[in-house]
Amino acid sequence: MIHRHKGLGLTTKTLCLTLAVMGLILSVIITLSESYKQLHEQTRNLATSEMESLMTSVRLVQQSESLGNLGVRLTSATTHSARRRALIDLTDRMTWVGQLTNRLARQGGEPELIEQVRQTLHQLEQNTAELNLSVSERIDGNTDPGLQRHIEALSSNNRELSGQLGVLVGYFSANTRRQMVSQSEMLASDIQTQRYNLIALSLVVLLFALLTGIYFEFRIVRRILHLERTVRSPKVDIDAFDTLGGDEISRLSKTVRSYVQRIQSHEAQMRKAHQEMTYLAEHDTLTGLANRRHFQAAARRLLRESRQPLCIAIGDLDYFKRINDRYGHAAGDQVLVDLARLLEKGIRESDVLARFGGEEFAFILPVGSLEDAQKVIEKLRTRLAEHSIAAAPNQSIHLSMSFGLALVDASNLEQPLDDQRLETLLDSALRAADEALYSAKHNGRNQVELAPETLYANAI
Repeated sequence: MIHRHKGLGLTTKTLCLTLAVMGLILSVIITLSESYKQLHEQTRNLATSEMESLMTSVRLVQQSESLGNLGVRLTSATTHSARRRALIDLTDRMTWVGQLTNRLARQGGEPELIEQVRQTLHQLEQNTAELNLSVSERIDGNTDPGLQRHIEALSSNNRELSGQLGVLVGYFSANTRRQMVSQSEMLASDIQTQRYNLIALSLVVLLFALLTGIYFEFRIVRRILHLERTVRSPKVDIDAFDTLGGDEISRLSKTVRSYVQRIQSHEAQMRKAHQEMTYLAEHDTLTGLANRRHFQAAARRLLRESRQPLCIAIGDLDYFKRINDRYGHAAGDQVLVDLARLLEKGIRESDVLARFGGEEFAFILPVGSLEDAQKVIEKLRTRLAEHSIAAAPNQSIHLSMSFGLALVDASNLEQPLDDQRLETLLDSALRAADEALYSAKHNGRNQVELAPETLYANAI
């Protein structure tokens, strides 16, 4: 960070220099006064309208570049929930692009280019609405090949429109930067011209002019160029702004720094909120385990990729209602948390564990046979039965769980399962494991029951 002492503003210092020159030659005072005024106006114009236009165009480029990826998310959505989230994100981003475009128009941007951006954005909004309806029909089960071709055509058109929008906005941003560089060069050129004019003056005026030129070089030009380089940097460093001092450039730096901080803060908040939402969407808030949605996604992936059978297991805590009735729901929740930790420690690294709801937990075990899975679950059941959990101060209880296991074999398929057959196979496995769990409960609890038959993907 550049440190400067607070002092008089540039206008006051300029006036002092002008009065000093007036004592030497009146003509020089008039020339310098006009020059200072011109430089001041150029600096103000560079620091206000051009800088705001540049910041707005940079943000517009960033927002436009993300529209293509959001369009792909909408196209690839397989559930209404995923479709709505993608549509919300895409709509918010297009709204933000529209607001930034209007801001550029108010700042005096190129009318023809801004109108092209608006037209492209309008086409993208219409295309997105039509794409959303088509994707919704597909999710609802419409398998018409014409619908899929229509979705692909809309998606391709979306990418083209996003690309066009990015090119238009990128051109505007590049043009704004070129204008700022040109004005900076003109500003430096004007200062250099005034320096040459002062050479022709008397020795006293020459000395004074030299000191004046040095002053403006270090106190204005270099600070402006430094501000320009800081803003043009791909990753803006907040600490690089010259914010100490009371002159116009320092105040400008404070304003720009404040804008950049707000932008970076908002981006960080958005990233954090997105990460939190993504985590909460696939994890149980009480135990931190995966939830049913994550479990089913993992099961679908393993059924497609696994080269060995999979065991789908469902475990249910025995007599959990008694714990809630005796110790209260808060204690019951703590028991579930402790139970989740025990279950995590008892499974293998390749296994998947999820909480299905209440006191019911589900497992995915890549195994060679149902007997191998039974050994893993039986070991887990025994370990749990031998372990006590604190349900209240100075009170501990022994828990037991009942398990139902079903084996699914999709390892010998010549072609991958389509989505519908995959869902049918997974539902059948969960139903078979649930029926085995019911048998374990009916036969006395605290035991492992196996489904009678292996579910083969070829039979689906």
